[in-house]
Amino acid sequence: MRVLLVYSNQCKDLVLAPPIGLSYIATATKKAGHKVEFLDLLVAGNPQEILRKTISEFEPDVVGVSVRNIDNIVAQRVENHLPELAEFLMLIHESTDKVSGKKIYIVLGGPAISILEEMSLRHLDADFAICGEGEKSFPDLLDALENETSYYKIPGLCYRRGDVIFKNPKQILEGFGRSYMEDWIDWSSYRRLGNACWAIQTKRGCPLKCDYCSYPAIEGRRFRKRSAEDVVDEIEEVIARVGPQTFEIVDSTFNAPQSHAIRLCQEIIRRKIKANFTAMGVNPIATSPELFSSMKRAGFNSMMVTPESASDTMLASYKKDFEMPKVYDAVRYIRESGIHSTWFFMLGGPGETQDTVNETMRFVETELAGNNMMSIFIVGIRIFSGTGVASTAYREGFLKSDTDLSRPTFYISPQVTEDWMIQRINQAIQKTPYVVLAASEGQTFVEFAMQRTLRLVGAAPPYWRFLPAMLGNPIVHSLRKFQQKTQPYRAAGGAAPSVSQRGS
Repeated sequence: MRVLLVYSNQCKDLVLAPPIGLSYIATATKKAGHKVEFLDLLVAGNPQEILRKTISEFEPDVVGVSVRNIDNIVAQRVENHLPELAEFLMLIHESTDKVSGKKIYIVLGGPAISILEEMSLRHLDADFAICGEGEKSFPDLLDALENETSYYKIPGLCYRRGDVIFKNPKQILEGFGRSYMEDWIDWSSYRRLGNACWAIQTKRGCPLKCDYCSYPAIEGRRFRKRSAEDVVDEIEEVIARVGPQTFEIVDSTFNAPQSHAIRLCQEIIRRKIKANFTAMGVNPIATSPELFSSMKRAGFNSMMVTPESASDTMLASYKKDFEMPKVYDAVRYIRESGIHSTWFFMLGGPGETQDTVNETMRFVETELAGNNMMSIFIVGIRIFSGTGVASTAYREGFLKSDTDLSRPTFYISPQVTEDWMIQRINQAIQKTPYVVLAASEGQTFVEFAMQRTLRLVGAAPPYWRFLPAMLGNPIVHSLRKFQQKTQPYRAAGGAAPSVSQRGS
């Protein structure tokens, strides 16, 4: 079949996210004998026009659409991507209607669809959705459509029979290899944008049981690891063919198990790989001087760290499986390594009080104040179906049984108010420059100028690692302090509903 695969993500957040997941699907689809056209709208200058043109010229039998995000998970500045996606699918329908004489199927996939499952077909005009890993299920669906055979038992498939939507259990693959993303994307376009890292996946699945996390819906709870040798083989070939400055390890938790991360670093060191690396998920549950020393020697210039709280009460509430001594150890080891780090914290989860918020804020104000560390705060917990936070919200009566969680809905503890938590963050910004409220993010002129300068001088991404130095500049900090005094960020009147405010 003629298959058009479309990466619909157009979000340009802290770092550009190239389509590694869709590349795995494209590679598997081509291997199954189908003709594949790949369209990456993240770097497209005019996405709608390019989409129309590609459909007209390629005349696909099937259009597969990868959906990365449901929304931006920020309660005070909600960006719901589903309405935009619905319009995008309408454009596909209008374009495919002009391709005469055949039925053209639309299939949804990607992380957002794995979370939404059958809800995606209730909200979006598509024929099918594939949840979970799709390297086998998608080619199986193509074969069924081509040969007009039954697709009702394909793992992970959501489909309609009349007015009823059915969902098959997801399939967890036993293993996986390289994505061959270099066969599908134009890296020169990413290079022109500057702040982009090449995505590498070394393992899938996560057995951790964090109460708010939807990740198991995407890849399951069981680790499936690639060997360090296989991963570094891929890195070497990508360097030879494409030459990206920085590779990003996109595993949900890079350092669990810690031995796997250390072996990867040792293999990079052994082969004398000349590249930069960053990791999007370092968990305090498993750290050591050996880990961060190995990362530094391997070429890691940055990492994102995810304690989520600095209160033992909240760590237990979130089921993080570690206590504050682990967090203090991680801070000490990371500071000694000199690797740049951004720390993520969530305020407002089940059991949050003013006391627990103050515990977290005092930790950040005293322990994470340095030119190579930055803390980002999210206020309100995005509720996803199947998570422990959702169960809590149902049990406490904050959610009704028919609540549509495809709409951005947030949990805020009834023991603390959203406005007070934001004010407390504002106070921290007055005290230390290295604190950022996610709701107030948005590229300022200073940030734009910094990124443009870094791109021009050829600095290795990710560029967010330079933000602490920028925020620590006395002039920038004084401007932020003045802004906080004159126009402090407060809970926006147009924010998405929080279940604690709604009470239903």
